Amino acid sequence: MSDLRERIEKDEGSLQKLMSYIPGFSGYRERQVRRKADQLVREHLVGLLDDVRRVLKGVISKWADQGKLHQLDALDRLLGRLTKARDNLRFADYGYTGWFDAVKIKQEQLDAMCDYDLQLRQEVMDIDKTIQALAAASEDDLPEHIAAANEQIAQLQHAIDHRGEVTAGIVP
Repeated sequence: MSDLRERIEKDEGSLQKLMSYIPGFSGYRERQVRRKADQLVREHLVGLLDDVRRVLKGVISKWADQGKLHQLDALDRLLGRLTKARDNLRFADYGYTGWFDAVKIKQEQLDAMCDYDLQLRQEVMDIDKTIQALAAASEDDLPEHIAAANEQIAQLQHAIDHRGEVTAGIVP
């Protein structure tokens, strides 16, 4: 995550660098950089989840085109859960507080949140593998793959739901 923050800082213009010499602005700027890094990581994860959703939509279309309708409801519910997790991640707080907010988020907490978001990537990659296997599954194996995907999406949703606790220092 520090590489991403360094890249953002490097890409800043002369005005931002000049403003960093203003007393108090430096800490504000560092929080902004961390916020931007957090936003970029989450946008990346949302993009990965969009790719997974496209594969799942393809599976639903394939089964519908073949007239195999008995698992379509389960697949559609799975897509709905995946979409909900994706939207919750996309619209989650950026881990930023302004000058006058009652609860201030320190830089260490922002770092922890960024690291937490990076850990979410592995969960997304696991879901991707499961959906890829589901896409190749036979009709008999489909319920097992749907159950596995549901479990992984539930774990991802749980991690997204508890993301705010990272900021509060409750969850490491």
